[in-house]
Amino acid sequence: MSGNGGFERVKGPVFAGSDREGRVNAGFVGTARGSLVVDTLVTREDGQALLAAAEAEAGPVAAIVFTHEHADHTIGSTDFPACGIIASEGTARGMAAELVRSGQVWTPQGIAPKIATLVFESRIRLPWTPEVVVAELGGHAEGSTVVYLPESGVLFSGDLVFRGRAAWVGGMRPEKWLAALRTMEGWDVETVIPGHGPIGGRDILTEQRLWLERLLERAGQLRAAGTNVVEAVRILAGEFAFAERQLQSLRTALVKTLEFTDDGEEA
Repeated sequence: MSGNGGFERVKGPVFAGSDREGRVNAGFVGTARGSLVVDTLVTREDGQALLAAAEAEAGPVAAIVFTHEHADHTIGSTDFPACGIIASEGTARGMAAELVRSGQVWTPQGIAPKIATLVFESRIRLPWTPEVVVAELGGHAEGSTVVYLPESGVLFSGDLVFRGRAAWVGGMRPEKWLAALRTMEGWDVETVIPGHGPIGGRDILTEQRLWLERLLERAGQLRAAGTNVVEAVRILAGEFAFAERQLQSLRTALVKTLEFTDDGEEA
């Protein structure tokens, strides 16, 4: 899957692609009701490209499913026409909080991510053709949700899976994340479209789980050894290939989730 904004057929009626810089993935499914779009990318322009591709390949957009609340997956919906907006309760809450945090910046730029119109608690089945299962599993973000097409064995994992790069861990709930990955490993999945990185087979679910287990184990070792949070960030960034822009989220995870003491020192 290239980073040129192109959307390619993954399998059957399922298409996927990334934004122009290859940072984040989205896709759509051709159904008997029209296009079902999964996430909408990080800029209005990328969202417009996704919309054009979906309409050309699969017809007018019937609905959008958001896998979670983070803005790099929702901003592109700004220029979509009126349609159903499907989100879990956690995602809907998270999107409302994102709007409070960022609305003053977004509004002057004309950015207005769509608001959920169909909110579900934990799991819904869309009896469309093909059948689509949408389930909130949690772990990466408050509303981490996946979209699964049993007929083709294709799974949109959202940001429960990062491939070829370190995951964003700032808001993680580790045990829920691990449980989510184990749950998906038990499904009849052939193809996984991650939130970030190249499409792969079911093995990338296991790869992500093992990466997270190793990160948690290493962080526990450092905490037990009395390593301060600044040094722990430095060590983990090197061992797990966290990018510079991810270091603050890593520090947040170490303090808020993994019980490191924040000594106030700058990295």
